[in-house]
Amino acid sequence: MPPLSPTSSLLQDYPEAALQPQEAFSYESLFDRAFAESFFGASPEQAGRFYDDDRGMVVRSECDGDPFHQDLIQFDADAMAFTGSGTPRPLPQVGHHFQTVDSGDWLHFCLRLGGRGVENISNYANVDQPSRSCIVTRYPAGAQIERISSARDHWHTACLWLRPAAVLRFLETTTSRVPEHLRLLVDPGHIDTPRHFSLTLDGRMVSAVSQVLSCPFTGGTRRAFVRSRYLEILALIYQAAMELPGTGEAVGVTLTPGTAEAIARAATLVSSRLDRMGSLDEVAREVGISRTRLTQGFRAVMGSSVEGYWQHCRMSYARDRLSQGAAVSEVALELGYAELASFSRAFSRVFGISPSRIRHSG
Repeated sequence: MPPLSPTSSLLQDYPEAALQPQEAFSYESLFDRAFAESFFGASPEQAGRFYDDDRGMVVRSECDGDPFHQDLIQFDADAMAFTGSGTPRPLPQVGHHFQTVDSGDWLHFCLRLGGRGVENISNYANVDQPSRSCIVTRYPAGAQIERISSARDHWHTACLWLRPAAVLRFLETTTSRVPEHLRLLVDPGHIDTPRHFSLTLDGRMVSAVSQVLSCPFTGGTRRAFVRSRYLEILALIYQAAMELPGTGEAVGVTLTPGTAEAIARAATLVSSRLDRMGSLDEVAREVGISRTRLTQGFRAVMGSSVEGYWQHCRMSYARDRLSQGAAVSEVALELGYAELASFSRAFSRVFGISPSRIRHSG
């Protein structure tokens, strides 16, 4: 597999050792305690501390003195999940590694709550994963993947790995009831080329991931709780994907590398301007593409309009700040609201609860 260019902005901040060719491994191997220790640079917590056996592990490590937290769980032979958080960046091997997909096709439901990433899949275009995005990819057996995460950003991600049969089982449905444009999630056969689509990151997905990382339970109770949160995430992803158009460019789209990079920059740009997004013409000009290409490409990649994504980022930020105890008036001012009532209405439309109640419950 040809590697990503070493001049890529995502590679520039990794030490030289992390850029050297590595042997590709299967994600199933992370449930081998010795391999997990070599990968994360720290021994997983002993069985019984969080999970009863090594089908569930919690790793607490650090990167340059900053904390790193990873929760790994294997529900069944065809279903597993990885939830991680690192400040300000992932560990070198976590941030840049090579994976091989063997013994059948796999579905990867990747939620990036923080930190951009990119995948270089053999015989396929690069798949960009902007911060605060949800990417669903089906990999054929034998696919080789180089995966890189930004070394500059706070890293917060959740990955659900399922075989097609597990998707049907988890959703308690049958192939005949799945819309045609989503059959890539459940068809039992083998695909020759990876396929992917993108969705807007839902605030409820963010909440579910945070609950996994802060789960106070142990043993079977913890396993049941984490499974329930990932069932919720899968249901939210599936419901959002149901609303994608049955035809057209929303599913399986691969933009040119230049356009995909511009869309990723646009997502980063608008998410950093929570008080004022600027006009679409301004955003398009700053990332170097036309307004039409920005609006069409953004919806194809992110699953929403530019304005919708910006508003979602604002409300997610507001929820985080309020949960930390910030005053409602302070958060409204930070987001550029001239009237407190306007902010309260916008927040309630998204989360179904007033900002003052979020603050008091946090």
